[in-house]
Amino acid sequence: MLQSLIVGFGRAGKGLHYHCLRKACQTGNHTSLFNPQVGVVDPNFDHLGMSHSKLTGFSSLSEVKGFEPENTVVHICTPPELHTASLLEVVKQGYRKIIMEKPLTTSVNELNVIRGIQDQYGCEVLVVANWLSSSLTRNIHALIKSNIFGPLRYLTAEQNKSRLSRTLANPSHHNAFDVEIPHLVALALLLGGTNASIEESEVKDMLFGDHVIPNMGMAKLTLHQDQGVVSRLSSNLATPVRKRRIQLNFDSHVIFGHYPSAQDDSHAWLEICDGDGRLLDEQILHDDPLPTVFIEYYQYFAGIGEKPVSDLDFNAKVVTLICQAKKLCGLLAEETEPVNARQTYNMVNMG
Repeated sequence: MLQSLIVGFGRAGKGLHYHCLRKACQTGNHTSLFNPQVGVVDPNFDHLGMSHSKLTGFSSLSEVKGFEPENTVVHICTPPELHTASLLEVVKQGYRKIIMEKPLTTSVNELNVIRGIQDQYGCEVLVVANWLSSSLTRNIHALIKSNIFGPLRYLTAEQNKSRLSRTLANPSHHNAFDVEIPHLVALALLLGGTNASIEESEVKDMLFGDHVIPNMGMAKLTLHQDQGVVSRLSSNLATPVRKRRIQLNFDSHVIFGHYPSAQDDSHAWLEICDGDGRLLDEQILHDDPLPTVFIEYYQYFAGIGEKPVSDLDFNAKVVTLICQAKKLCGLLAEETEPVNARQTYNMVNMG
């Protein structure tokens, strides 16, 4: 049985990781995998109004008691610019089982620092990649591997939602490539092959009322992948319609997939059409990706499950491709050497 220690209790830590840990703990026969007692490290924990007998708050990692490194999985849910420094402090406290909220990082220099930390301290870093643990993705992946429709030619995926209020309230993300695009790039690499290059990219401002928020409106990119697969990925954060959709084109068939679009319903749709658009099959699948992510990751850390795809090496490819896309559209200049992580670490405003 593994304990959970969440570092950073903002939207990701409280609204996603803590919420879905509780769901995973209550799902099926996994009560022996998760210790229901959860620890939280956040300097603002006492002001969050969280009161639960199975939730223990600490203002800093040095104050943590009762969560021994050998039996604890640490969830790093700080803002992306603090991931490297958070990881360094966590491993210095002896923790080696790490789950990092996406994006792993937003620069190649920081990626290299994280690789160095993993090598030096022997920790295992897994990154949240919801769609890789989705039942819809598993079904699509099985169809691709079966080759029943021949080779995959084109993949189109979009993840859209209105993010106006959150962007105004929390400026932790600096461009739309760092919000939902990491999920889509991971999905494309799983389904289309990890040998990939960026063909084109684009980013747009978020515009509404008198507000102009640079580079936060929309991001899109095109990948060329193994065996000629072309993947077009986009995320619109200034749209009234929430959508998480994938389309896969084969020579004479098309697969449409609709992922769960919100936390209040855990079902996905899979449709298979012929080349003339006739519906051949439709399936509604139970799909609750984030709790499934945690079940799979905890099983691996407990030594009873296979290693998840979304490890550090896999996400190094995700980060590198997104950085290439940023450079191609003029968003990112050549990187300078990273500032010492210990100097950048600021426990204030972790969430």
